[in-house]
This record gives sequence, structure tokens and C-alpha cells, in this order.
Amino acid sequence: MSDKNEIIKLLKISPKVVGSKQVSRGIAEGTVGCVIVAEDADRALRKKLVAAAEIAGVAVEYAPSMEWLGRNSGIEVGAAAVGIIGTEGSDTDCTCKG
Repeated sequence: MSDKNEIIKLLKISPKVVGSKQVSRGIAEGTVGCVIVAEDADRALRKKLVAAAEIAGVAVEYAPSMEWLGRNSGIEVGAAAVGIIGTEGSDTDCTCKG
């Protein structure tokens, strides 16, 4: 996807978890179908999240900044990562279906 407008649409229409701890938990529990990581997030954190997502077979997309990702996720602070929640019986990936 990697198109900012598509990511914004996905963030607005999809159930999600915001923040690296919630995203890590979602990956581990299998509830997250897509991870969006801010390009300016801490390098070690970014590598950890991307590696966990790849091992779990979860798609990864990148947002331009933590500020941008937080704002477009509906919070007033920056976010290192957002996880798009998969719904029962669907293959939730980083594509807009709404």
C-alpha cells in the first residue's frame, strides 16, 4: 500500500490498537492483522516490532512520523506503532476494504 491516503483511510475505518506495547501484544496473541510503524520511531523498537510481525506473518507498513501516525489514529500524541485488528473470519491486511 504505502500510499499515505490509503493508510489514513485504513486508520479511520478499522478497529485498532495504538502504541508499541499494545501492538506487540496483538502480534503475540494473533489479533493484529497489520502493523503500521512510524519511520522516526526508536530504531531498536522499530526493528523489534517489524521482526515480530514478520515472524507472525503480519503485514507491515510505514508511516512518515510518530506525530503523523498519532494524529491520524485519533490521539493527541505521537505513536510509534498502530496495529489494525483482524476480524473473525477475514484476512485483515494493510488494505482498505471499506
